[in-house]
Amino acid sequence: MDSRHDDKRMNVEEDRLSSLPDCLIHKILSFISIKHAIQTSVLSSRWRFIWTSMPYLNLSRDDFTLLPKFSEFVTHVLSDRNNQTEVSSVKLTLHGEDSDVFVKQIIKYAFSHNIQTLNVATVLESDVQIPLFLFSSRSLKHLSFTMKCSAAREYRTIVEYLPYYFKATSTWDFPALTTLYLHSVTLCCDERNDPCIDLFSKCANLKDLTIRDCYMNGFEVVRICLPLLSNLTLEQSISGSVKDINIVAPQLKNLTITDFQHKNYLISAPNLVFLLYKGYHCLQPPASDFISLEKADICVFYPKCAHQVLCLLQRLHSVKFLTLSLEIVELLSSSVELLSNQPSPFANLKSLMIHPGQLIRSRERVKMSAEVRGYLLDSSPGATFTVYAYEYIRVMYNTKLAQDHIKKLRTFLEKEKAATDTKMAKIHEQGKADVDIDMSLKDLSVQVEKGKRKASFIISILKDINQVLEKLPASNRAMIQPSISTLRAEADTVMKKITDCIKMDLQLVKSVLS
Repeated sequence: MDSRHDDKRMNVEEDRLSSLPDCLIHKILSFISIKHAIQTSVLSSRWRFIWTSMPYLNLSRDDFTLLPKFSEFVTHVLSDRNNQTEVSSVKLTLHGEDSDVFVKQIIKYAFSHNIQTLNVATVLESDVQIPLFLFSSRSLKHLSFTMKCSAAREYRTIVEYLPYYFKATSTWDFPALTTLYLHSVTLCCDERNDPCIDLFSKCANLKDLTIRDCYMNGFEVVRICLPLLSNLTLEQSISGSVKDINIVAPQLKNLTITDFQHKNYLISAPNLVFLLYKGYHCLQPPASDFISLEKADICVFYPKCAHQVLCLLQRLHSVKFLTLSLEIVELLSSSVELLSNQPSPFANLKSLMIHPGQLIRSRERVKMSAEVRGYLLDSSPGATFTVYAYEYIRVMYNTKLAQDHIKKLRTFLEKEKAATDTKMAKIHEQGKADVDIDMSLKDLSVQVEKGKRKASFIISILKDINQVLEKLPASNRAMIQPSISTLRAEADTVMKKITDCIKMDLQLVKSVLS
C-alpha cells in the first residue's frame, strides 16, 4: 500500500517536472555539467532530446579521468546538439596537455552560435595561441578567462617570472561586451601593430573590467579609454614591457590598482567615487581633481617624493573617508617644510585612518608630526582619527590568512568527498563484463598519481594553517581552533576515501585478471 502510494507520488512529481516548458528545464539543467544533463535523457521520451536544445554548455575536463574520453564526449556534444539553437552561455573547465585544442574548438563553435556569456578556466601545461578570428563577436556580453598553472609550471613561473599561459593578439572586437575578466593572460602585440594600441577600443559598452596577473609583451603603453566603464580593477595586473597605463573613463566610479612595479598611471576619471591604490611607489597625481570622491585608500610601501605625495593628496580633497599608509605619514613628517604654507585640503573629511603598509617591521609607535596631523585634519575637526599599530595589523592579517586557508581546504574537501562517493558508486555498479582492462589499468595509474597529489595538497594546507596559528595570540588561536579540529577530521575522512577508491579500482582489475 505504502509502496504504491510512494510510486504514485514520485510519478506525479516527475510529471510536474516534465510538464515544465523547455526553457525552464534548460535553466534547471544549466546548474549541472552537460555530461549530467545528457544523462537525464534516459528518464523518458520527453527528456530524450531535451539536452540537444539547451542554450547552456557546461563542459568540464574534471568529469573525465582520461583525455580521449573527454575528446570523444566534446565531439559528441557539438555534433549531436541542435545546430539551430543558439548558445547563450558556455562554461569551460580544462586542464592538462592538449587543452588548447578544446579551447579553440569550443570557442569557435560558441562564437558561431551567438554566445553571450563565456567563462573559461584552464590549468595548462603549455602556452596557448588563440587564433585572431576568435577575438570578434557581435553578441558576446560577458567574457572571463582564468588561466592557472600546473604544479610543474607554477615553480617555473616563480623562477622565470612568466605568469602567463594564454596568448592573444590584435584589438578585441566585442561591441556588446559589458563585463571582461582576465587572469594570468598574456596579451601579445603583433609586430605589425602599434605598441601603444588600445586593445579595448572596440569594446565601447564595457562597464566592468578586471585584469589580474597579466603579462603584456611588446606593448609600451596600455590605453583604457572606455566611455561607459564603471568599475576597473588592476591587481598586480600588467607586467612585461609596459611603462605607461592611460585611463580615460568619464563614467568610472570604482578604481582599484595594486602595482608592485614602477609604472606611470595617467588617470582621467572626474566622477570617481572610490579609489584604492597599493604599491611600492606613489601614484602619479591625476590631471584633474576627483571632485566626486567619497572613499580613498592609499597604501605606498616606499614613498620617496614628499612633493608628489602632497600633489596627490590635493587631488583627493573632496574625500570623506581617507586611509593612508604609515609610510606616507612618516615621509611627510620628515618633510614638514613643505607643509608650512599649505592649508588642510580635506574640508569634507569624516574619517581618517592610518595603518602600516609593511608588516615585517617591528616598530610599535607611529611617528606623526603635529604639522602633518594639522594638514590632514584641521579643515575637518569633527573627523574620527584612528591609528592602527603594527601588531594589530599583523594579527588581523594572520587571522584572515588562517581563515582563508581553512575555507580553501574545506571547499576542496567537500568537492573531493562528492567526487569519491560518485566514483565508488560507479565501481560498485560496474560488472566485470563491462571492464576494459587496458583502460582500467591506465585509469588506475592516473588515480594513484592524482591521489598522491591530493594528499600532498591537503597536508601542505594543514601545515600552512599550523604555521599561521603559531603566529597568533592565544585569544585569536582559541577562536579558530574548533574549526581546525573539525577540518582535520574531515581531511582524514577524505584521504581515507581517496585510498579506498584506489583500492576498489585495484580489486576490480585483479578480479578481471583472475
